[in-house]
Amino acid sequence: MALEVRPYTEQEADAFFRVPGIVFGNHTVAGDGAGMPPVPPEWTLCAFEDGQLSTAYAAFPFMMRLNGGTAPAAGVTLVGTLPWFRRRGHLRAIIEADFRRRHEQGQEPIAILLASIAAIYQRYGYAVCSARYQYSIDPKLIGFAPTLAPASGTWREASRDELPLLQSIYDEFIRERNGYLLRLPQIWEWEVLGLSNLFGIGEQGPSLAAVYEEAGEPKGYVCYAPKEYQMYPDGAAAGQRIFVRDYAWLTPSAYRAIWEHFATFDLARRIVVDRAPVDDPAFDVMLDPRELHATKGDWLLGRIIDLDRALPLRPYGCGGRLTFEVRDAMCPWNAGRWALDAGPEGAAVARTDESPQLSLDIAALAQILFGQVSPSRAVRYGRAEASPGAPLALWDAMWRTHYAPFCPDIF
Repeated sequence: MALEVRPYTEQEADAFFRVPGIVFGNHTVAGDGAGMPPVPPEWTLCAFEDGQLSTAYAAFPFMMRLNGGTAPAAGVTLVGTLPWFRRRGHLRAIIEADFRRRHEQGQEPIAILLASIAAIYQRYGYAVCSARYQYSIDPKLIGFAPTLAPASGTWREASRDELPLLQSIYDEFIRERNGYLLRLPQIWEWEVLGLSNLFGIGEQGPSLAAVYEEAGEPKGYVCYAPKEYQMYPDGAAAGQRIFVRDYAWLTPSAYRAIWEHFATFDLARRIVVDRAPVDDPAFDVMLDPRELHATKGDWLLGRIIDLDRALPLRPYGCGGRLTFEVRDAMCPWNAGRWALDAGPEGAAVARTDESPQLSLDIAALAQILFGQVSPSRAVRYGRAEASPGAPLALWDAMWRTHYAPFCPDIF
């Protein structure tokens, strides 16, 4: 077997898009490459076995919020191996090559992805760095804790020409948040507005958009798609479902207003929210939160490619100096002892000979970086080892995030 790892060429585009078409079950329905996002060759690495494209891999050059800071992140996507080439280490060869080139060329120091099977990527130093809630509630059962004041603003429909307004609300909403993407125009069109069937997003049709205003000032929005079912796919009763694609709020009353809006949908059997962060206020404000029928699952996976460039990108909760030792077999340039000095003026990371307060794997450090787990929690559950007298309270205070990590977008 002769294995070559390189980007695909323009002449190999059909072969490239054929791989995810087969792997993700779209080949027999839509054909090779149908519904796939445009990915130029320079964003890809592929494995060629004896000259045949066997494994596809791509990454979008994203910018994301990291506890209110801005971080470049490689959004890994369209990963898969044709069935007759599996179990031969092709993906590992691609990932090693990708991490090495990003390290050597100073590209994105963090990689993120949404995994079909999280276990695959945890072998390569990724970790589950966020979770999501899914809601499905009968609009007749939407109610609020009696001590909460009702929303005082008004709703109006937003046209597609007002997309810049939605973008401005979203940008303000994510300013201090954690894991949210600085959205590319394609994400607004494909996902928020539902203008594409990419990843099945547009199956319910295009979105309706509504803007919530208080005293004439926009304070929130919601984008959703209603769809009538003669028989719902899960066997539940026929009727209308409202699929919420995106929402943002700038005031507590704007969040309540979103649910009040959906409480008026008398013909709907369910309001379906497929993606909500674990610190979403619903559980805190609903009169009967169990009616959300909330389910929780893993979501965004993250991987630190270059530790010394990644850690200074996010703000820290307080000033201090931390020392730690990292294990990283795939990216050996991350392995060893480090010192993090952080404060209001910023953060710096450098090699050190000092004794480490914590020792941990690169995957555990990614969870701490995103705020998925606190350092003391990582120690309690065996994902990190603390030296005697390690200042875990300081670790927790420095790494605390304003919000739980989350990404509402599919890529």
